[in-house]
Amino acid sequence: MPTRVYKGYGAEAAVFLAARRRLAIRSYPVLPPERGQVRLRLLRSGICGTDVHILAGRLALPGRELILGHEFIGAVEALGSPRLRDGLGLRLRQGDRAIACVARPCGRCFNCRRGETASCLAFGVTYLRDPGEAPHFHGGFAEQLHSPAGNLVRIPRGVDLDAAAAFPCAGPTAIRAFDFAGNLRRGELVVVQGSGPVGLFAAAWAARAGCVVVVIGSGSNPARMKLARRLGARLVLDYRKVDAPARLKAVRALAARLGRGDGADVVFEASGAPTAIPEGLNLVRTLGRYIVPGQYSSSGGVEIQPQLITFKAIRIVGSGQYKLADVGAYLRFLAADRGLQRIFAACITHRHPVGEAAAALAAAAEGRAVKAVLVPR
Repeated sequence: MPTRVYKGYGAEAAVFLAARRRLAIRSYPVLPPERGQVRLRLLRSGICGTDVHILAGRLALPGRELILGHEFIGAVEALGSPRLRDGLGLRLRQGDRAIACVARPCGRCFNCRRGETASCLAFGVTYLRDPGEAPHFHGGFAEQLHSPAGNLVRIPRGVDLDAAAAFPCAGPTAIRAFDFAGNLRRGELVVVQGSGPVGLFAAAWAARAGCVVVVIGSGSNPARMKLARRLGARLVLDYRKVDAPARLKAVRALAARLGRGDGADVVFEASGAPTAIPEGLNLVRTLGRYIVPGQYSSSGGVEIQPQLITFKAIRIVGSGQYKLADVGAYLRFLAADRGLQRIFAACITHRHPVGEAAAALAAAAEGRAVKAVLVPR
């Protein structure tokens, strides 16, 4: 499909064509923000595993054409109303950097009324709009974004831009999941299944909570395994080289040395592979917790042994979304540790302009990228 070019000030967007499952690069005019909205200029926009699933057809969305992307970080260019505040109540001004969130809890359902907005029963999503509809830039794979002010979280001064862009979805996702499971206690043994963005952040969060961390990941990209160690993992196991019985033996041996019982206190599933579930139930100790935030699309089923849940009294906790407060917690976590910011920034391995969004998605889908982001031209 040919690129549509407008006269005057225009900006590019990567438009997802649902019927063809591909992207088309188009230009749209840059318009003033509507009342209550903020217009942001692209600084970074991350590729998430969810975007890969959508492009592959494993996660269906309504609409024939839309701009994907829910990890947009931008600079505030214009405010549609005076004295706007972000989702945490902070005043927004031109030049501020902010993370834009796309989920919109309804605020009225049973869960929202109880404060559980991360489990809203009627979620809306800001980018589910035709890009032909003004003001056009509804999603994150674009050089501009129009967002409700309440969906933004201002980035504090002193937080490195690349560090913030490394895990703006994965970080809050993991933080919310740990919170649902009762959070972590110093000295606990935590096994993280998966060495993608969610798994790497979970390892960093657990290590800085004083836990002993084991990461089970893929050595097909050695950078991920190296980063897992830098982020605090004591033991990193490549599932391609260390089979499941050997992994179970290693975790149980470490648990015995630490005096933690017959397995890990917490197993955190971040691989997105259904086959990780049966192994996770084996790895967790009796009376342990199994946290499952990674199964975000339909990738098939697996057979489990339910008696393990019964006799080991395993607590299984799912978590699929996060609150704006979790984004704030993510940014405070970064602001408190400049060394961690440097490691997070190193997680960004692939940078592409919006016109090369397909290449960025391919790098993420093929595992070549630790983190791929779209950047300004």
